[in-house]
Amino acid sequence: MFRKNLVATAVALLLSAGAASAAPVTVFSTDFNGVLAPEIAPGTALLEGVQGYAGLGPVGNQFGGTFLRSATGNTVTLSLTGLPAHDTITLSFLFAAIDSLDGTGVTPPEGDFFKIVFDGVTLFSESFANALPSQIQSYVPPPGVELARHADLGFTPIDTYYSDSAYDFGADPAFANFAHSASTATIDFFIFGPGNQALDDESWAMDNLKVNVDTIGRAIQVPEPFTLSLFGAGLAGVVALRRRKKTTA
Repeated sequence: MFRKNLVATAVALLLSAGAASAAPVTVFSTDFNGVLAPEIAPGTALLEGVQGYAGLGPVGNQFGGTFLRSATGNTVTLSLTGLPAHDTITLSFLFAAIDSLDGTGVTPPEGDFFKIVFDGVTLFSESFANALPSQIQSYVPPPGVELARHADLGFTPIDTYYSDSAYDFGADPAFANFAHSASTATIDFFIFGPGNQALDDESWAMDNLKVNVDTIGRAIQVPEPFTLSLFGAGLAGVVALRRRKKTTA
């Protein structure tokens, strides 16, 4: 019985130490309130008040204050360096589709497609539509991602036929834990299409941008020296406790 308890305790110590070492690490985070982070090259994008988007989103992750608003066709770039050792990376942000985004268009790839390019590789490319339901939008959000659709959120285009939409991309599994191990990362965000227009007609914005890295792929397979030391200390503690019990008996 003692041996079984000893093994169980040791395994529990090893697993708990491994799990602790696998906790996600936030390597970048901004709510866009105040000075723009130096890691972001905004192009022509501007920090603007969120207007009717305020309060949209889950508790602790809502539109508020200002966000980074960009005209379609402009590229916003996030450049990260000195990332810690990791196996996967996760991208999270609130996305605002503003005004007259035209969806897929009559003949694809016409229309307005929001694209995210990660280290030169396309991570996301989907169209967004803000007019009538008959307009085709290729992006089908998983449950919990869509925050508002065809709503008047304060941004009025030249043609008021269009409206606004909001999404929590942090709730979309497509942005979570994809393979990455480099010490740097470059992420480009933009909307492309033949009908790119100015801010007063169509645009997009992001808020609460966050990037996490994780080592979940290695945590249990290859214990770190600190994990092994905890394992040894746990074994020694259990043995000492067992001897003390025998002595006092």
